[in-house]
Amino acid sequence: MEVIRSAHGRAGLWIEGAEDVNPDARILEQASRIVVNLVDAVPSGGELAFRLKGRLTELRGEAPEASLGIAAEGRLLDELLTQDIASYVDFLVRPDRLAPSFDPVGLGAGPLGTIHEADGAAAARHAAAVRWVVSLPADVIPAQQILRDAARAAPILREGLIPGGTVSIRCGERRIPTFLDPASLDTIGVSADCEPSRLVVAPAVEGTERVALSGGLVVVRVPSVEGSFSQDVSVVGARTLTVREIIARHQAAAARQRRLVREVISTGDMTLTFEAPGFPAPLAITSEAVIYAAPDRTEIEQRNIRVNGIAFGAGGVPRLPLLEPERVASPPLAITLGELYRYSLSGQEEIDGVRSYVVAFQPVDRAQSLFSGRAWIAVDSFAMVRVSAVQTALRGPIVSSEQVDEFRERGEGAWLLARSDIRQIYEGAGHRTPIHRVLTITRHEVNPEAFDRRREAAYLSPSIMLRDTPEGFRYLRRVRAADGSSGAAVTPVVTGAAQRVRTVILGVIVDPNITRPLPFAGLSYVDFNLFGTGTQVNGFFGGTYGQLAVSVPSLAGTRWQLAGRAFGIASSYNDRAFVEGREIYEANVAQRPAHASMWLLRPVTPRVSVRFGYDFDYTQFGSAGSTAPSFIIPADQVAHAVRAGADGQWAGWTGSLWWTGARRAGWRRWGDEEGSPSPAEGYHPRHRAFQRAGASLARSWVASPRLVGRVEAAWMAGKDLDRFSRYSFGSFDNRLRGYPAALIRYDRGGVLRTSLAWAAGRYLRLDAFADAAYVRDPGFGVASRPYSGLGVAAELPAPFGTLLAVEWGHGFQGLDAQGRRGTNVIRISGYKMF
Repeated sequence: MEVIRSAHGRAGLWIEGAEDVNPDARILEQASRIVVNLVDAVPSGGELAFRLKGRLTELRGEAPEASLGIAAEGRLLDELLTQDIASYVDFLVRPDRLAPSFDPVGLGAGPLGTIHEADGAAAARHAAAVRWVVSLPADVIPAQQILRDAARAAPILREGLIPGGTVSIRCGERRIPTFLDPASLDTIGVSADCEPSRLVVAPAVEGTERVALSGGLVVVRVPSVEGSFSQDVSVVGARTLTVREIIARHQAAAARQRRLVREVISTGDMTLTFEAPGFPAPLAITSEAVIYAAPDRTEIEQRNIRVNGIAFGAGGVPRLPLLEPERVASPPLAITLGELYRYSLSGQEEIDGVRSYVVAFQPVDRAQSLFSGRAWIAVDSFAMVRVSAVQTALRGPIVSSEQVDEFRERGEGAWLLARSDIRQIYEGAGHRTPIHRVLTITRHEVNPEAFDRRREAAYLSPSIMLRDTPEGFRYLRRVRAADGSSGAAVTPVVTGAAQRVRTVILGVIVDPNITRPLPFAGLSYVDFNLFGTGTQVNGFFGGTYGQLAVSVPSLAGTRWQLAGRAFGIASSYNDRAFVEGREIYEANVAQRPAHASMWLLRPVTPRVSVRFGYDFDYTQFGSAGSTAPSFIIPADQVAHAVRAGADGQWAGWTGSLWWTGARRAGWRRWGDEEGSPSPAEGYHPRHRAFQRAGASLARSWVASPRLVGRVEAAWMAGKDLDRFSRYSFGSFDNRLRGYPAALIRYDRGGVLRTSLAWAAGRYLRLDAFADAAYVRDPGFGVASRPYSGLGVAAELPAPFGTLLAVEWGHGFQGLDAQGRRGTNVIRISGYKMF
């Protein structure tokens, strides 16, 4: 091959079979054309096509400039074409298209097959051949003569000749076939049985050229006397690649990169945010991430881990359960045994200056857990530039997962991950939260010399280590050698998935609407796999508040979830009565609520899930200190309700729509005695049944590992709502910073909440809140009114690995118990997870 290239020839390879063993890379790099011979192969369903695609991908990766082809008999070739093999080759060779006596140049060369463009099955079945593949004799002397003859004839017998000509060429009385070169208008004649001296051109044209080949063939070229149509004109055009051809070339580029990039150490930052009950702002866990990627495994070392910006020693950070969706066995754009994805070409776009094909993909079977989305593939190198996808047919607590990965060229033609942004929705036991993961890579070290030594050093360090396994990421446990010394060798062992989280919670709430400061202290227990059944349980019990929630993420292996929740509070709070903003003390009521609910949930698309449920509410009413003796206290109420809703996410935004219809049992007269002149709101029969509905939209973002923000907007409305069924701002749910629980009871309106969390130092995170509401509370008038509140919080570490949060909020339009404008709510909380 080196000799052929040195003589300015184009060397090709004829490779037998679809096995995975390829010639040496140095040989492949010199090939201009490579043919994989399958003439003796037999049809085998999809297995042969699967193996052949893998081999062709590897060959194109080794020899990206070479033309690839396959040689196969008609039946096998037709079967391979139905399995998308044409996207992986540039031409097809069909031996069955040759006549028994075929001799393309009359030199005794052995015929192997006709060559066809691989632009689809139709071309292979019907188009005329324009090239042939022939085998050279084993004897070097005739082989050299054939090559010389082909080289001499090639400039004359160019592609595109058409029957005809402007002159006549005869051998004696017999006219020989002529062809017209449409570019130069030269007339070309070919004779296999006439001496060159006997060939006569009429009329004679100066410059006629006769080329006699060694096998007796004579080629005649007669110049055009009228010039050329195409002098100084060039036609440049390229056939547009099909989406399958783009994918095949991307697979080859990926295979080439795998050979060039054997090991990588990537350094960056990892940020995880989610909402946890009781925390004033989204919980953020950040760390420095060092990723060790090798052909056999990928591991992540997490250094300098911070919880809400506060540094903890490696031993003080709990190994929280790694909440991930089920793994997808077959990602898009990969070679698979069978057709798993549908692909389409959505044009071209420019991504950070890189012109890219946009390839859309979606699962053939929507019931399988695969991906649906788009990939941006570079036009010049066929490398992956960006991919955006959502996971389909999820089963489990992760009901929606959307991921955007961005890649950058890092030298030597290697495109490596630069940023990964993952947004998910988690449906746990009594708690629903968006999860946002951001990985930003700032440095890649390709094929570092000290890869093994540096990874071993990570095993010996106190850092938390994770390994990517087929079941998802798993923590690594260090097992030291028998002598147990600090310098002894360490063997990393994959541990099982973390199943439980225990949290000690303590604190106090100072709320003007609660009769006394409300202390809470207790134990929270979350089990993510109760008794190995996959059921999740979340329980909390303290002195004044208790909650239990259960969730079955997959009912009988289906995509349906079953969940339930119940809570109760032992302390009562004042339900204050207002008329035109003036408090009616004699109509105030003390109440203590309890709630239970259960619901079914099912994802209906990769982004949207629906839920249907039943709610049970019990409220115990009693006299407040200022309640008038004549005021009839409402009977303890039981309300039954049905609920329907839909939740979804799109491009980082999460949204919800819901409706509830409720009916009270034992509804009877309450309030002032009949005929009383009190202006306070009282009983009405139509309030026995009522409806509520609402919508919300929220988004969190990670500006940097030290700065996290969140914004939420909600709208609520209802029908036949009274004082006790209206919405209210509370201390735990539906908060409005600075406003006491149940001070504002509204039947319709909107709320906007914003928060910003900043890690101010190694041991301090500061949170800022700005809330606003525009709602109608009939106790303050018939029109809707604005309410605004601000808040700040500080989070800092306390002894024994405890996280302490102190929060203060001020409501500008709130009214305290003495009727003064401006209310303050204070909450102090401590958390210890283990």
